[in-house]
Amino acid sequence: MFELINLLETVYRTISADLEAWFRQFPEGLAWNVFSDYCIGDSNKANDTFAFAIVLNHDTQSNIEEYIAAVAPSDIKGSRSSSQGLIEYLSCPVVFSVSYLIEKKSKLLRDYMTDDNIRGALQDMRDVVSQMVVMMPEKADHYRAVDRRLASFQTEMKKRSPNSNLARQILLCSAFASIVCRHLAVKKKPKFIRWISDRDAMFDKHDKVAFDLSFLYFHLHRMMNGQDALEPEFYFGLPGWDGENEYAEFIRIADYLAGTLADIKLPEMTFSHAKFEPVFRNLFVNGPNAALVEVLARDGGGVTARRLVPTAPIIL
Repeated sequence: MFELINLLETVYRTISADLEAWFRQFPEGLAWNVFSDYCIGDSNKANDTFAFAIVLNHDTQSNIEEYIAAVAPSDIKGSRSSSQGLIEYLSCPVVFSVSYLIEKKSKLLRDYMTDDNIRGALQDMRDVVSQMVVMMPEKADHYRAVDRRLASFQTEMKKRSPNSNLARQILLCSAFASIVCRHLAVKKKPKFIRWISDRDAMFDKHDKVAFDLSFLYFHLHRMMNGQDALEPEFYFGLPGWDGENEYAEFIRIADYLAGTLADIKLPEMTFSHAKFEPVFRNLFVNGPNAALVEVLARDGGGVTARRLVPTAPIIL
């Protein structure tokens, strides 16, 4: 997976600069959220998508939820039209989004992320975790628990017919999230990052090992670049996980991104329903705070990535 993460680093050169410029007014050391949603495996959609909205912890949770509930009471799939109020929120100074789009026919990069490659990646992570137990004995219990979850994942992949599609989802989501959080950490040096994801099969499997993998990818990359492996502090959330918070409104922020990009047909840039057009036009076309990354399968099992920058003439 580090090969893919390093590939995405080249795409992030302009994204990172845009993120820094967009959030320039905010000082270092603040608390930030990352809200994510996905549209994967829908046969009626053109693409599989992973969407991440970086949002400053700018108000109380209840106030943000109340606003989103008022302007967008349902997700975009269940709405006849898109919410101008939520589009405006996604365009405001406290939000920057990064969305990943994978063409459906690649089957989540199946030829690149083979079962053997997945098994090898999991063993590599278990080797790293065993080293972390030795390096940080005060956190040994935590890393032993991480290893048990990785071992469960590894056992699944050794079966005669493993769920390879779900395994690719887990690894891709973890890698995508880790690089979003890493660039946020580099530019804003946050006090903590709270990643709240929509509830999905890739988080239900193996006791939410996707969070573990993202955390490991994040810190390994920082350590390899000589940065502190212990900062920032991370918190993870799923709807209903703590028995109290459903996070429906937070997830809806990313839902607008994932739903719109899953529906778009490239290169024509057409949609199956008119409700998606205002989201795309107002956020992604000439959009300074909505980055779009397309990950492409290449013949022979390779992979490449590029940033898509939709533009249109600006009429004054």
